[in-house]
Amino acid sequence: MDDRTGRRMGRLTAGALLTGGVLYGVANAFYWVMFPDGVSESAGNVTVAAGHLGAWRVETVLFALAHLLLLPATLGLATVLGRHKPVAATIGGATALLGLYFSTVHLWQYNAFFGALAGGGVDADAARPVTEAIDGDPFVMASFAVWLLGWLVGLLVLAFGAWRARLVALWVPLVLTAGQVLDLATEGVPLKVAVSVLMVAGFAGLALGVERSRPVAEPASTTTPATAPA
Repeated sequence: MDDRTGRRMGRLTAGALLTGGVLYGVANAFYWVMFPDGVSESAGNVTVAAGHLGAWRVETVLFALAHLLLLPATLGLATVLGRHKPVAATIGGATALLGLYFSTVHLWQYNAFFGALAGGGVDADAARPVTEAIDGDPFVMASFAVWLLGWLVGLLVLAFGAWRARLVALWVPLVLTAGQVLDLATEGVPLKVAVSVLMVAGFAGLALGVERSRPVAEPASTTTPATAPA
């Protein structure tokens, strides 16, 4: 990869990390502000979506856009990190990409699916046999685990690898760790909004680190070539 290609890739990766991270944080905060009440079963999401169908679809689109940006951003981050810490880049990149892929699958399996049912007037009782079959399927359960663990572990391996490579300051992986753990371990709108703030800050830090790591263009030489004697 020549310097010009490296600079372009670094710029695109930094932009995708920042924009994707902001969209991810906005989507997460929007969801919890609009739908603060949890459900005891998956079928209950039909009722929740029917109550604010427009907001449900906005949240689905926001998460979809975030994933579309974070998938190439993660690949770009792993590529940049690979020049410094190839093992961390390979493990973290592969794991995070798997997690993001299955997160995208579940996004449409659940969010778009429940939105379609709510828009079609299907109630929770009618949807329950389908959601119970989906939730109890071993393949679905395995892919769900890959999503959660892959995204959690992969992102943190990349973030701490970037710190070890001196691409980012220590606060970046620590902020992302706090956001991930807080997201898994807490409930309630204020804490979920705090998760969004932490994740946006962490992705912004990664984007800044990638931007700073771009190869610097060498200035054109201004030396006047020597004239051969006559």
